[in-house]
Amino acid sequence: MHTRFLLLLGVSGVGKTTIIKELLKLDDRFVYISPLITRPLRDGETDKVSVTVSQLQTAVDAGEILAVNDIYGVKYATPRQPITDAFRTECFPLLDWPIKRLDVMQEEFGDSLFRVYIEPPSVTELKRRLGQDSRDEGGHRLLAAISELERLWCGDLADKFDLKVIADDNAGAIAEHIFSAYLA
Repeated sequence: MHTRFLLLLGVSGVGKTTIIKELLKLDDRFVYISPLITRPLRDGETDKVSVTVSQLQTAVDAGEILAVNDIYGVKYATPRQPITDAFRTECFPLLDWPIKRLDVMQEEFGDSLFRVYIEPPSVTELKRRLGQDSRDEGGHRLLAAISELERLWCGDLADKFDLKVIADDNAGAIAEHIFSAYLA
């Protein structure tokens, strides 16, 4: 099998992190690429690495970072080395990624990408999920999500993913479906 970089695309609050956790349970060849972030970790958050802006800039200057995304005022940086290591050991690199920056990954990895768009079951459900914690107190994430989903529903994003799934409440089944398509 050809090792590919599995990118999960989708709006904030859709459940990408939950699906990633399920994928990691399915096969130990999956390697989650933990981003560096310039905010403190939330309670229970273990899938990211908190760094200062200065530490991030040092890593960027050293060429250790593939890309930096500014998302809702927080910088998320993708380190190169874990991706290189995953490919070298024939593991499956895995990351959630903003669709508006997909060009960065396309340029770097081309045909070695497998892109999955995670769609919420409804805007009402997405609003409920975003309201569960304090991430979207001003409603900016929901507004950005609705804008992206409108583009999805109009077909403007159809060439940006290889598979689309709806994030209902069965993350395990969704992960199995993604994994099956990934292996095909």
